[in-house]
Amino acid sequence: MQRKHQHRPPQSAQAILQQIAQVVHNPDRDRFELWVAGDLVGVLGYSTEVSEGKPTITILHTVLYDEYTGHGLGTRLMVGAIAYVRDQGARLRPVCSFTKSYLDSHPGIVPLAPA
Repeated sequence: MQRKHQHRPPQSAQAILQQIAQVVHNPDRDRFELWVAGDLVGVLGYSTEVSEGKPTITILHTVLYDEYTGHGLGTRLMVGAIAYVRDQGARLRPVCSFTKSYLDSHPGIVPLAPA
């Protein structure tokens, strides 16, 4: 009996980028960095403060090189930041428009700080 070769469909550019992309927290620079194949291609900057006895993390901006937009990598940065907010037991204050949009489509994902 001969086996038929199973052909896998080629992976999309988005799938490949997701596999090789790495989010790294750089606390010395108050940002999360997105690395693809050894190149820094995006950052999510934040600031931290304590208000009302509770840490508040303000996301200031999310920036990706144009050729990396539209592949879910900004979301990848956001997920890394949200995990950090949760680990810190902090509230999130979204200043960045990308962050606001993400949180609008994922309500209740993390406690928000007053604006």
